[in-house]
Amino acid sequence: MSDPEDYQPDELSPVDRMEPHDIDAEQALLGCCLIYRHAVRDVLRTVQPSDLYRPAHETVLRAMLRLDEQGESINAHTVVAELQAAGDLARVGGPPYIHTLAASPPPAADASWYIRRIRALSLRRAVVRAGISIAQLGYGTAGRSDDLAERAVTITRDVRDRGRASEDVGVQDIHDFLQVEDDEPDWVLPGYLERGDRVIWTAGEGGGKSVLLRQIAVATAAGVLPFGKEPNTLGPKRVLVLDCENSEAQSRRRYRSLMDTAERIHHPVKRGQLHIHCRPEGVDLTRADGRAWLMRRVEDVMPDLLVIGPIYQLHTGDPNSEEHARKVTLALTEARVTAGCALVMEAHAAKASGFGPRGLAPVGSSLWLRWPEFGMGLRPVEDTRSAEEDRARRIVPWRGARDERNWPRFIRGGWTTQGEWPWTPYMPVDADRNGRSDTGALS
Repeated sequence: MSDPEDYQPDELSPVDRMEPHDIDAEQALLGCCLIYRHAVRDVLRTVQPSDLYRPAHETVLRAMLRLDEQGESINAHTVVAELQAAGDLARVGGPPYIHTLAASPPPAADASWYIRRIRALSLRRAVVRAGISIAQLGYGTAGRSDDLAERAVTITRDVRDRGRASEDVGVQDIHDFLQVEDDEPDWVLPGYLERGDRVIWTAGEGGGKSVLLRQIAVATAAGVLPFGKEPNTLGPKRVLVLDCENSEAQSRRRYRSLMDTAERIHHPVKRGQLHIHCRPEGVDLTRADGRAWLMRRVEDVMPDLLVIGPIYQLHTGDPNSEEHARKVTLALTEARVTAGCALVMEAHAAKASGFGPRGLAPVGSSLWLRWPEFGMGLRPVEDTRSAEEDRARRIVPWRGARDERNWPRFIRGGWTTQGEWPWTPYMPVDADRNGRSDTGALS
């Protein structure tokens, strides 16, 4: 679709031109609200009734807002009833017009385009009206010129801030800021994951990161800490896994043993705690339909922990593009903020260059180096036997952590037949009293 900011006015003199508007876009937007539940949430959150040019459309949107405030569903029937109760039904064109709006809405993926379109045209109309007001001030004879100039500045500032100033949080004096004393972490997994955390795990191909993320997901849903039988003091948490790489059959095989482990340690995952959706073809979060797919699942589950990835499957563009990565992070941020959850992802690590150890930074845009609070990778330990026979790995931060966490320094492949998780912590035989080791050797 074209840029929603584009506006081609009629070829009239500036005085005779109609204010910028797009009736078709307004009808499409209202039609989306009547048909698509996800579109209603976005529209009511971002579009004001006064943003609509046609008065009848403004009235319809106000009726939708009232229904939303009352907790009622929004569809053609409820909107007709609400307009009738308010005495506005005839003024907007009666039931036929409302049903016409609902009859052929654009695809749900296009709703965001119409939102931006209508907001842009509303702002342009505000600019036009501000210009007329300022011109009238200049042509008038009353008042001091410097006062009129200040008034003109105020008018333009009001246009700039319209619909935004009310959302701003005022700046605070440091003494007031520090009055709030409840700064204890809001844990999902005590010592490991706090609500709002963004964590990216990396490793080479077959390095065990996917297994680790599944283990974290099942342990969190079971109500235990991720590397043993110790109960999570906060109890089981709701987890949503969006697997954008593996098929349903592959995921079933891998989750069955983890669920069995939770059962064997007497902390089974109860129904309703762990939800999964497999989409091996990936999802493009740079597109509106991809973002809608993500948000529908997040809103249905409202998880405490969201596990999604791998990163390369979250958009279809250039993996090194900063712009594509930025759009993906915006979609993930909306999901994380909506649910108030922790977010855990996986990414492939860059291939080794030269003779040094393989780097653990994620492949793709450098934005992935800066965005998460925690970036950690799995690297085989230096002791070859431990690395190969026992699958011993170092957990290595590849970015400076923004807070302290309890992730172990060394993990090895567990024995699920004995009731262990796939990854279990260990202390190398040559570790010093601070837990540092040059080899990572188990024995």
